[in-house]
Amino acid sequence: MASRARERASDMLRLLTSCGTLGLGSSARARPATGLCLPGRSPRRPASDVPRNHPPSSEFVARSVGICSMMRLPVQTSPEGLDAAFVGVPLDIGTSNRPGARFGPRRIREESVMLRTVNPSTGALPFQCLTVADLGDVNVNLYNLQDSCRLIREAYQKIVASGCVPLTLGGDHTITYPILQALAKKHGPVGLLHVDAHLDTADKALGEKLYHGTPFRRCVEEGLLDCKRVVQIGIRGSSMTLDPYRYNRNQGFRVVLAEDCWMKSLVPLMAEVRQQVGGKPLYISFDIDALDPAYAPGTGTPEIAGLTPSQALEIIRGCQGLNVVGCDLVEVSPLYDLSGRMAKVLRSHQQARKSTNVEESKILARDRLKPFSQKESLFFEMGVSLGCPGWL
Repeated sequence: MASRARERASDMLRLLTSCGTLGLGSSARARPATGLCLPGRSPRRPASDVPRNHPPSSEFVARSVGICSMMRLPVQTSPEGLDAAFVGVPLDIGTSNRPGARFGPRRIREESVMLRTVNPSTGALPFQCLTVADLGDVNVNLYNLQDSCRLIREAYQKIVASGCVPLTLGGDHTITYPILQALAKKHGPVGLLHVDAHLDTADKALGEKLYHGTPFRRCVEEGLLDCKRVVQIGIRGSSMTLDPYRYNRNQGFRVVLAEDCWMKSLVPLMAEVRQQVGGKPLYISFDIDALDPAYAPGTGTPEIAGLTPSQALEIIRGCQGLNVVGCDLVEVSPLYDLSGRMAKVLRSHQQARKSTNVEESKILARDRLKPFSQKESLFFEMGVSLGCPGWL
């Protein structure tokens, strides 16, 4: 009896390891990914036969089984051999309103078990194009924001030096500043697609020049951004001045207000963005509060009248072919989403929205009747697509 039990346990261990639930993953060295689709690259690169990490199928491994990694991918301590990697940064001591984003990475990972390996809307097979793993969390200092930024910067310098593209789970928006410090050290000033309700270019608050409202001003001051290739989408909310966008526009940023996005497809906007950012290195920073709080209540600084999930996917899919060198999803604060609404994968919004204004209005009306958010779906679209043409 004991021998039979040991055999069953051994069989289960082999199954979990082969499905990527346990272990450190493949050691095969793959081509370093440098973006979604570099200029001149075929729009649909054939899937490779090289063994790669794959999320386990629920047909063979129950979703409640395994280590709580992103999509139950293997957990590694080193980025070597990876094209892209999920990295958690559980920091929220830079918040100005409601804290809780330190729990964002863990909750995103918990809910990512619902993500599967293929996007039927686009026909891509990302896990046959890329070697991807979860690198765990940066060991931040929750008692010292400056020291946390140093720790983040040093961790990301090692990641990008290996040729691995970091896909970040935040964490409040302060974390983007040290990440961009690391990326700029390798790539020079980068372009930025910043999707957010807020500009995040304040100078200081309570005498402090570093918190989640200041990261991009600090980046400008340090020359980390190619300011003519910075686009901010979804900006809205009240202000202390009549022209809160002056600083940003003076730097050369393009600022797209949320009200200019209401009741329309963002496909034409993203065609313009693609022209603006060109083929040079681009970083995508997506604050979940860019979405209307009807879809994304679990965040620290919600603002009404935001983007819809379908518009968010249009933004991300509009980045296909750009030289994306990293991305983040920040300000996910699950404490304020007691219903779990924000933690669901919004499968109904996986289809590309290439429609007329009339059809888009119908989609938006349906969205309001189905108040779900899609942080995992959005992150999957934004992240695993790196280097895999056609995924978006």
